[in-house]
Amino acid sequence: MRARLLWGIVILGVCLLAIPYGLGHDANRADAAPAPLVGGPAGLPGGQCPKRGGNLIVGQSGEPTSINPHRFGDQNARNIIIAIFSTLVEHDLQTYAIRPSLAQSWSVSRDGLDWTFRLRANVKFHDGSDLDADDVKASIERAMEPASGRTAPLLTRIKSLEAKDALTFVIRLSQPDRILLSTLLDVYIGPAGVTTERLGEAPMGTGPFKFVRWDRNMQVVLERHPDYWRKGLPCVDRLTFRTIPEESVRSQQLRGGQIHVSSSGLLGEMGTLASAGLILHAPPRGFNLGLYNVHTNTRREPWRRQEVRQALSLAVDREAVSRALFGFVQVLSNPMEANKRFFSPQAASYNKRDLDQAKQLLAAAGFSGGVDGGEAIVCGLGFQFNILGQLVQSQAAEAGIRLRLTILDVGTYVARTLGGRRGEYDIAVCAMVPKPDEYDLLNHPYAKLFTQTLGWIDQRREFYDLLDAARSMPGDSAYRQAITELQRMAMEGQAEIIVGGRLDPTPARPFVKNFIPHTQGNTFFEAVWLDR
Repeated sequence: MRARLLWGIVILGVCLLAIPYGLGHDANRADAAPAPLVGGPAGLPGGQCPKRGGNLIVGQSGEPTSINPHRFGDQNARNIIIAIFSTLVEHDLQTYAIRPSLAQSWSVSRDGLDWTFRLRANVKFHDGSDLDADDVKASIERAMEPASGRTAPLLTRIKSLEAKDALTFVIRLSQPDRILLSTLLDVYIGPAGVTTERLGEAPMGTGPFKFVRWDRNMQVVLERHPDYWRKGLPCVDRLTFRTIPEESVRSQQLRGGQIHVSSSGLLGEMGTLASAGLILHAPPRGFNLGLYNVHTNTRREPWRRQEVRQALSLAVDREAVSRALFGFVQVLSNPMEANKRFFSPQAASYNKRDLDQAKQLLAAAGFSGGVDGGEAIVCGLGFQFNILGQLVQSQAAEAGIRLRLTILDVGTYVARTLGGRRGEYDIAVCAMVPKPDEYDLLNHPYAKLFTQTLGWIDQRREFYDLLDAARSMPGDSAYRQAITELQRMAMEGQAEIIVGGRLDPTPARPFVKNFIPHTQGNTFFEAVWLDR
């Protein structure tokens, strides 16, 4: 069965080479467009929509786990939340520089402890009430609640929050924090006076679209916020997110016009989509769409042994993985290879497969005859993850590591890696979407949500101590040295095995204009317009 499937991939890959799309054809790439001007994260000339109106329909791979801006657990949810809520700061979608959003400006005290934010005036929530500093204070407090797992661990340096006046807000820290602005990218601003739970039941923000309804297992419907603070936006009147788990069905509906965008790529359908004239959008050149990864449970045998983890990483043929996924994988094993300014070539590399060394490492760990690696669970997010899991299993077997493969629905996968059943796996195959800055490229894979998932903190506490200390280092030289040392430890330890950079183009109908994907897979539709 596996041989037939992989042979089918080879045939499809050969067919795709004859089709003008993807990485080698700029006409179908978002980064071929000129740099946008003002008017939202993607921008529009003069902030004006060339055409207004219409219902933009987005197909998503699954039902959102939640639309609570502080308690969500998947990309499908995040895409909806982004449309409803704004943040204090945002990424420029061309450069990923952090720039003002709800915060018009900010200043930092000389000692780096007091951050003062000046809010925009006349920003309206969806119910017509005005945004003020009390709303920001309440939102950050919600983001600091222990159950707000994406943000709470990164906001522990906040000593106090003060609404100084209606439009002035102050964050006081216990120690300087280099990543505060980056963390605030994930703090969605809602009104004061509501609980976190209530905000998930009736989401209300200041974003470009208002919540209308959630038809469970079918769709989430939003409509244009007429008083959105970016005047003239959004361009479309309605935004509908439809749940379509089957890739073949999503592809069919995309080609037939029932949906206009697929929020996640459809690698198994790329040839068909390209032949049908769909546009395949990718982030600006130089940015990937996250990382394919293998979590190892370092609290279990044999994965608590560093030599076994290194052996698996050396057994993975990253170039073969890239070929199997039609070249839509960047060959890398160090996440920092996605940020050349901080990449350390002195850190160990696993980019080239070495089966002999893998077997030697297994022998050194006492497994000269091979080893039972237990269960490899795979997140069932689509074609590419099924193939990735099968490749990891077969390539590991060549080194002598035997794995049992289990493909799980997203909810079960999350429960067993991050949720109530956390730790019920031996290795776990999926993908992650760190921010493109050098700190998150280390923090996201090894710490953040995954500190307890990996359990590596039990073995290398010094890695986590240095990662935390780096946030407060005042000098760039010391900070750079810390990032270099963190790479060395991470690449030596291989608690998180990075299989490659994820290049997963977002397909859309040709009339969907000004759509620029985010490197984390986020979708921003406020400046998108429909040319029909």
